[in-house]
Amino acid sequence: MSRSQLEKLSILNTADFSDHFTFSVVQEGSDEASRQVLSIEPASSPIIEDGQTIILSKNFDLTVSGLFKASTISSLQTLADNRTSLVFGGFGIGGQILQLEGAMNVNQVFSESASFRFNSPREATGGYNTGTGNDGKHTSGLAYSTNGLALYNWGAAATTGANALAYGWTKSAGTVSFSNVTNAQTFTHSSAATLHRDVYLPFDGRTLYFNINVTALSDDSGDSTIKIKLESFDDNGSTSDVSDETVISSTGNKQVSITPTSDAKMIRASVIIGSSDSISFKEPTLQLDSTYNFVEFNT
Repeated sequence: MSRSQLEKLSILNTADFSDHFTFSVVQEGSDEASRQVLSIEPASSPIIEDGQTIILSKNFDLTVSGLFKASTISSLQTLADNRTSLVFGGFGIGGQILQLEGAMNVNQVFSESASFRFNSPREATGGYNTGTGNDGKHTSGLAYSTNGLALYNWGAAATTGANALAYGWTKSAGTVSFSNVTNAQTFTHSSAATLHRDVYLPFDGRTLYFNINVTALSDDSGDSTIKIKLESFDDNGSTSDVSDETVISSTGNKQVSITPTSDAKMIRASVIIGSSDSISFKEPTLQLDSTYNFVEFNT
């Protein structure tokens, strides 16, 4: 069994950005305080003939409890009753980044003390749903690692064609392919185009670092149009909060970082190319640490 406490948590309804809540072990400037615990434990674990236990599935659960304002309790209760699909983002005490998708359950409400407890449980086999017809997402709809992009496996359902786009990524235009030999995504287009991932987190003054490992590139006009960019938003990608970019002119690890304000609700990590440019890259990360370290959530 594994348990980990979060330092900060956000909950967001991506269909309505006004449904946004943040929770801390100690709430800054308010009388609210909460405890957020992520637990992973065996669900189905039969014993085979030689006495060994095989874990067939696991219970993944995020539990939050604390003293909250009546307005917060009412809003969360409504989201739970409506089974609203939510995104949960958080920071662990060891530099981990939580990404979790799903609905919440309300467990206990004590109106006389404003005590409130809710969770988001799920049972899954663990690992990623990969291959043709799958989206590459972790089977639990949850990832907790030092790589904030690890909700999706770094891979693609095909090497060429529409399914060659890396799992979880979105492209504005262009052609992509994925090499299972080099583990790299190649991206090219006749004009400017972008690949990006969106991540929802409880921004609180921490700096985030976006890394890619560039294996090949071609800047057709030599005008420095191949870049990586990190940008935070107050909403779903239209009201910019903070942004920065790094021009890419060689292979190897490339990094860009920003420190979003507390108003931010989403961060977008992008790979940008110009007219007739091409880039091949692999193993992207979003980290709280500036030292590049590609990991996935294979639990």
